[in-house]
Amino acid sequence: MDAQVDQKQFLPWADIIRVVATFLVVTVHVSGQLTNVWGKIPEGVWFIANIYGGIARICVPLFFMISGYLLLPRSESLGTFYRKRMPKVVIPFIAWSLIYLGWYCGNHAGTCTPPLIQNLLFVQGTYYHLWFMYSLIGIYLILPVLRLLVRPETDRKILWYLIGLWLVFQSALNFAKYFGDFKIGISAPLANGFVGFFILGYLLGPWKLSRSTGILVAVAWVIATFATILGTYFLTKASGKFENYFYGFTTPNVILASVTGFLLLKWISETLDIASPKTRHFIRLLATASFGIYLVHVLVIEVLAGWLPGLHVDSFMGHPAWSVPLVVTIVFIVSFLIVFGMQKVPVFNRIVPSDENTRVFHTVVPFIGMEHQWRIESRYHCQQYWDL
Repeated sequence: MDAQVDQKQFLPWADIIRVVATFLVVTVHVSGQLTNVWGKIPEGVWFIANIYGGIARICVPLFFMISGYLLLPRSESLGTFYRKRMPKVVIPFIAWSLIYLGWYCGNHAGTCTPPLIQNLLFVQGTYYHLWFMYSLIGIYLILPVLRLLVRPETDRKILWYLIGLWLVFQSALNFAKYFGDFKIGISAPLANGFVGFFILGYLLGPWKLSRSTGILVAVAWVIATFATILGTYFLTKASGKFENYFYGFTTPNVILASVTGFLLLKWISETLDIASPKTRHFIRLLATASFGIYLVHVLVIEVLAGWLPGLHVDSFMGHPAWSVPLVVTIVFIVSFLIVFGMQKVPVFNRIVPSDENTRVFHTVVPFIGMEHQWRIESRYHCQQYWDL
């Protein structure tokens, strides 16, 4: 790529990855309607849902990786960071925690005692998908520190060293603990959680695959995805109940599938010629709604599944080979339309933030060296992206 980047550069691959990740999140929750009821449905039906669920496990890692690529290189003061960046996450987090708390208490009359409400709000999350917000806010809190690791003068080997520690302490040791009951008292505080995906996005974002390398990456993705699907099946069948270890976002299989999936989506996106303004605008609309879709789609799933009398649109409505993708598509479209409408209304647009009106920067911070300029510059030109 040229060191000089067009002032109006469009990064379709970043938007496409975000849209795909959002669609896969919906897939996880729709297919989960079936995978969570092992033994209550035919094994073949369960396995089809498991295929969809296994393929979709890369969704959250993709979110963190694209965020790391777009956010880590930016230069801003701590005050600017907390004034501009944090409200985009904290305001939706508070609002949707309260919305889902009301939804939960309304559907579980008499159970919402003060201790339970406190636990839901501050520990567990008021609904099952909001755990993501706690992890996201945690990474945002240490983001200014992480940015010190990506300065031009920093040896990139240090970052790969940190990734190595993360693979050991977050993934390999958990694998050993689960299958071999192996434990160790040593910990690496910065090498845990989803930080590794954040940094991997920064490191892998500039990579460009050749055709032969792309094929190898595709083979690795297939192997890792099959490991997720078959590992979940055999563990579940052996225990007689749903075992979701291989569904874990930081298991070795999902990490490999996520890294290769990220590279493949970027490679495929870059080989597509998205020159049409209408196509670009449509991709942008979907991408800017992705945060809102994530937040609202669980409500849509539950309403469609039977909250309204006579309405039963869920993965049980037919064979999962077609019911799962159909329901996912319906939920995604309905969620998008809701978010799109909310983004046009004052106050409501604060809880499903759109980035379309965010100012686009046309400068590069002074300390960035020429060797990194094309990469950092392209990200600065894309500050209109929603910062997950």
